[in-house]
Amino acid sequence: MPFGEVTITLDDVATLTGLAIDGDAVIDWRRHRITWLRETFDELPLSASPETTAQYARAYALSLMGGVLFSDRSGGSVHLQYLLLVEDWRRAGRFAWGAAVLSYLYREMGRSALQMTAFSSLGGDFGGWSALLMI
Repeated sequence: MPFGEVTITLDDVATLTGLAIDGDAVIDWRRHRITWLRETFDELPLSASPETTAQYARAYALSLMGGVLFSDRSGGSVHLQYLLLVEDWRRAGRFAWGAAVLSYLYREMGRSALQMTAFSSLGGDFGGWSALLMI
């Protein structure tokens, strides 16, 4: 850029998303396919009990984590242990989700840069919430 380098900061993430940037750490685990999650929890039944509604809310949160916030290159997997982080909604609010999203994005961008070859001017695909780069 003619005016210097530009980077995404934690404050940017907090302002743009409303996600907490300080709090308990969110740890990244190995990932699993979640196609069944989207199919199974596609639409909440009208007569759903409070317990069923909570299950659908957790499934939706897990889908957002795997498909948007912590997406991998395929966009179709997430670690099921993230469910432990949204088991108690009050506890889930204490995690530094914004910091985790930003660090995951930077890690994925670094992995992509390492995949560049001398014959290609383009890096590899990367995961993470790429919309932060566009915003």
